[in-house]
Amino acid sequence: MGKNEGDVQGVYSARLVEMVVRTLRHEIGDLLQSVYSSVAILQERLPRGQTLERTILTDLRGRAEMCKNELDAAHDLVCPLSLNLDWVDLGELAAGIAATFSLRFPGLQIVCEVARPLQVWADATRLGQAGTLLMLSMCQAARSKVEVRGDPADSDGAVEWLFRSDGPAANAEQLSWLDSPFSTTRHARFGLGLAFARRIVELQGGRVTVGEDPQGGFQIALVLPPGPSNA
Repeated sequence: MGKNEGDVQGVYSARLVEMVVRTLRHEIGDLLQSVYSSVAILQERLPRGQTLERTILTDLRGRAEMCKNELDAAHDLVCPLSLNLDWVDLGELAAGIAATFSLRFPGLQIVCEVARPLQVWADATRLGQAGTLLMLSMCQAARSKVEVRGDPADSDGAVEWLFRSDGPAANAEQLSWLDSPFSTTRHARFGLGLAFARRIVELQGGRVTVGEDPQGGFQIALVLPPGPSNA
């Protein structure tokens, strides 16, 4: 296969993936909307005291929301993307994500230590998506504890958003998603979180680092650049 033919094939493959992702997002999105509506109706009609039923419905809605988040991330990973940048309180964003996962994973100790206010120049929606996907992966891998921390990374105004889990380190196949998204169907949820976080953070001028935690376990760090007033 010649170079030009290979380039054409690569463009065709990229467009095919984009088309498939757009179609899945639309079709499954309609299904998820039906789930949200059904859960809301059932919760409203349940008699008082139906604790187990309410718990099941709440869990169903949470899983549907996570599925939508993953679909949106896959879409934003392969399709053209523009960010809506503004000042975001990372402490507030991180605390909200940590609180959600504390309810979803009651058996884990989830620690959130982010100074408030800690302002970052970012797209709040996309950064929240990235944090949610990474948090899910860390909670699913953890043995007993997950930490979320946010601190100034240097004197220039950059901020480090750090996720730590006391679970095992990511393997090579999981980490391959950082450079080659969708190259494997295994560990797709973990890989999608890494790949999406990298794209969003790098579009904002930052970087993502992953590796073993010196204290044991695994960590992912999002280094967010200073805002325009610090440039």
